[in-house]
Amino acid sequence: MTGIPTHKMVWQSDFGIFAKELSPFSAKRPIDYTHRDEYYIFGMVESGTCRVGIDFNDCCLSAGDVICIQPNQVHHVVDAGDVKAFLLFMDGVFIDIPTKQVLAEYALSPLSFKVNDMQRVELTQLFSMIFRRIDERECDESKATLQNLSCAVVGIITDAIRKIVKQQSKKRRRVEIALAFKELLSKERVINRGVSRYAELLCVSPVYLNEVIKDITGVSVSKYIQNELLLRAKRMLIYTSMNIREIAVCLGVDDYAYFTRLFTKVVGVNPTSYRKKYLE
Repeated sequence: MTGIPTHKMVWQSDFGIFAKELSPFSAKRPIDYTHRDEYYIFGMVESGTCRVGIDFNDCCLSAGDVICIQPNQVHHVVDAGDVKAFLLFMDGVFIDIPTKQVLAEYALSPLSFKVNDMQRVELTQLFSMIFRRIDERECDESKATLQNLSCAVVGIITDAIRKIVKQQSKKRRRVEIALAFKELLSKERVINRGVSRYAELLCVSPVYLNEVIKDITGVSVSKYIQNELLLRAKRMLIYTSMNIREIAVCLGVDDYAYFTRLFTKVVGVNPTSYRKKYLE
């Protein structure tokens, strides 16, 4: 059995921060295989277009688009196109709790968004300063400057996300329940498809939990759980040698035939064909 490759910060930096500029002329090409990172990634497209896959959903990015990839979120570059983009990689230790909370809310419906003209100029300037200083980290003063510049980038992006969340007018209590539900589901080794179980653990009624999740994420609790189940199934099909029946049981679906029908209906191909497609 193999697992999804996980990139560690120590492979890139002994400081916990590094940056990268992508362009058609870059010596290093983007990482085009599916993987996770144990750190945050903040990116902004300066010009051109590209396509990235995040948890097996393709996202097309163009000039002015910003995106944040959470630690351990599965992703890869599908098509680098002619993109020129700036990427900042940061260990979570540099990000304060309120900011992590905002980023967690963003992760409930992780879509790219465009920053305004002023924010775009500020981010471009900050990235330029970071690139000039990224190799000058011999002394504590240089590291402190790099940290401050990086935190400024995160601050601008987080501020933009905060305004988007505010515009959505979601009630605070509902957001907290949705985040708690997501966290609860992520810790489940075997996904229980019963809505009542999660409602009980969160001390709310099944009806209210369903109302909250649909309001925040746009899908019902059952659909959200189903999406999580199929996401894990895709990962296991590609990155383990388990057969289809074993994967179904591992995910808590004892009815192998039901699992195959569900996967085929939602994904469009059966599990075997999906695995073959990605391993070719």
